[in-house]
Amino acid sequence: MWNMEEVAMVVVLIVLGAAVAAAAAVGGYAWNNLTYADRARSEVAARGFVERRHTVPSGAVISYAEGPANGAPVLLVHGQASAWESYAPVLPDLSRDHHVLAVDVVGHGSSSRTPGRYSAAEIGADLVGFIDAVIGAPVILSGHSSGGLVALWIAAHAPDRVASVLLEDPPLFSTEVERMPRQFNYVDLAAPAHAFLAEGGRGDFAAWYAEHNAWIRHFGRGADGIARFARKRRRRHPDRPLKIWFLPPSVNKAFAHMHEFDPRFADAFYRGTWQAGFDQQAAVEAVDRPTLLVHANWRVTADGILEGAMTDDDAARAGAALSHGRVVRVDTGHTFHDEDPRSFAALIRSLRDGR
Repeated sequence: MWNMEEVAMVVVLIVLGAAVAAAAAVGGYAWNNLTYADRARSEVAARGFVERRHTVPSGAVISYAEGPANGAPVLLVHGQASAWESYAPVLPDLSRDHHVLAVDVVGHGSSSRTPGRYSAAEIGADLVGFIDAVIGAPVILSGHSSGGLVALWIAAHAPDRVASVLLEDPPLFSTEVERMPRQFNYVDLAAPAHAFLAEGGRGDFAAWYAEHNAWIRHFGRGADGIARFARKRRRRHPDRPLKIWFLPPSVNKAFAHMHEFDPRFADAFYRGTWQAGFDQQAAVEAVDRPTLLVHANWRVTADGILEGAMTDDDAARAGAALSHGRVVRVDTGHTFHDEDPRSFAALIRSLRDGR
């Protein structure tokens, strides 16, 4: 039989062991949350990707990452408030048999800020100039979210620069001016950006967004703590991406590139100037290249806000208008290329191979 001192020692050791295991688990969780982006970027660099810059005829400087010339050229155009690094999960695989270039859209990343020129048409024209000067051949063009609308504009207005096109969950029709206020992007980013600018546009937009976005309400009483942490972190590290150690990558990615984002880009959606002169229905009908339209999960909230890019009706409407394309329904959130990079790469290859 053990005496009481031996029993007490065993209990102490069990408690200490549990505490150490818990601390290790928390430490590993925090380490993953804080380093996922750096690890992904290192892998991309190891695959031969190099960051470059090019000045297009408008005078805008386009920052981009370019991989080795291993096959057909692929141009990737990210969505709003993101950057070329958002494609890191798919770049190593895709670069094995393609020549991949991923741009920072103006107003994002290391590309120029071009206030007054944040529209699908002007951004599309800049990227046409980029294709001509940097790539010099028709591309497999893929755009995500608002980048998908830019890709659509290019495919419709400069078809000779496009071999085929992958439209990754673009907000087709839901970003038209009359519907925009019921779109998640409006309440999550466009309206907060407009309010930030209306108050003078001074201060740090990354911290402002962390406090005023639409998703933070889901954290309930924890929302204030997240906002305080974000403000403190941004004051200490104004030149670094905002990283919150106790939030997973799926949340951190929402503001990973916000420190390099021009809120006037989002304000153009609020004011309707981003869509100026862009007839989305006519553009879809005009595309005569092989096209895949990816449609991800969506829902309409009790408040009538579309959380997602398109409803089923929107996707069906676009699919019916595509003369050389089809809709691909995927069971992921909005960032399909991040959540299922293998399937994304497979779709790019199917376009390349004419399947």
